[in-house]
Amino acid sequence: MRNYEMIFIVHPSVPDEELSVVTEKVTSVITQNKGEVIQLDNWGKRRCAHKIKKSVKGNYFLLYFSGDPGVLTELDRTLRYNEKVLRYQTVIVDKKTIEKVLNKQKEREAQKVAEQVTETESTPPAEEQEQVT
Repeated sequence: MRNYEMIFIVHPSVPDEELSVVTEKVTSVITQNKGEVIQLDNWGKRRCAHKIKKSVKGNYFLLYFSGDPGVLTELDRTLRYNEKVLRYQTVIVDKKTIEKVLNKQKEREAQKVAEQVTETESTPPAEEQEQVT
């Protein structure tokens, strides 16, 4: 299996509920073709470098996945005929890049856990708050 990186841009007028439908469709195409979604990042609405189909902005997504070359054929077919997707590009990446992505993901998760622990430690229980006031 090869590792891939894909960036795709969804039309800015698409509501948030439909954005999740588009991303679910992309991930389901990968998993149905015996691929694996490694990470999907929503970069949010950003300004494009140039107009794409008369749009100056777009919702950007970064996707790392692995699979056989047949996955790309099906993804290409799915995204080409989806009117909500303005543009997409897929490139092959090496294992080192995927390892870096996974390490960053683990660091983010550890940081979230640490932040949650510090929040619970810093706020006193409700009984103590009533006594202080």
